[in-house]
Amino acid sequence: MTKYAEIIYPPDETNSYPDQLAEYICGRFFNNYNKSKPKILDIGCCTGKALKLFSKYTNIEPYGIDIRDEKVDGINFKQCNVEKEKIPYPDNYFDFVYSKSVLEHVWNTENFLKESYRVLKPGGIWVGLTPDWKSQQSIFWDDYTHVRPFTRKGLRDGLAIIGFKNADCEYFYQLPFTWKNPSLTIIPKIISYLPDFLKWKDNEQRNTKDRKLIRFSKEVMLLSYAKK
Repeated sequence: MTKYAEIIYPPDETNSYPDQLAEYICGRFFNNYNKSKPKILDIGCCTGKALKLFSKYTNIEPYGIDIRDEKVDGINFKQCNVEKEKIPYPDNYFDFVYSKSVLEHVWNTENFLKESYRVLKPGGIWVGLTPDWKSQQSIFWDDYTHVRPFTRKGLRDGLAIIGFKNADCEYFYQLPFTWKNPSLTIIPKIISYLPDFLKWKDNEQRNTKDRKLIRFSKEVMLLSYAKK
């Protein structure tokens, strides 16, 4: 899948957004943790970009796993198929387990979440991002590698069933201005009622700012988090 990112994601998503997301995740979940250098595992880390960005905003010990043997510099990387294998680390090892846009690609959700729980330390935190089925069902299968959709209630209850404490899941707009001022989420909520064809008409339009605003107002993510 050497062309996966090139085909699925428009070029603007490889620029400022990952950095802004890393800053937000660190500020909300990682920076308040009562340890100076927490161990963070990124499941489905690919080239380790998220972990490298996390390192900009907090002092972490980065670890990553992926189904493919990626060429990753600067992080502790191991190859692992979380569909059917155990994560290759001992129990109670990580302070955080993070995963973005991976859970929807995994049939065996139970193994994925059970292993995430196992390798977390008591008091450790799970943070995950996955597409919201309610808002993305019309385009969810456009990515042929997607196999399992999730709703807010289903994902929250799933974490609780596995054994996580204080499990919660919220709708998450990929629009940074809503993170800084949550009251502004009224804007994408209103925009979401526009018809889908306004998101873009071709590859050139999908990179313009107005089209991006419409797209990410309509295509909501689920942000899940819980403690062990």
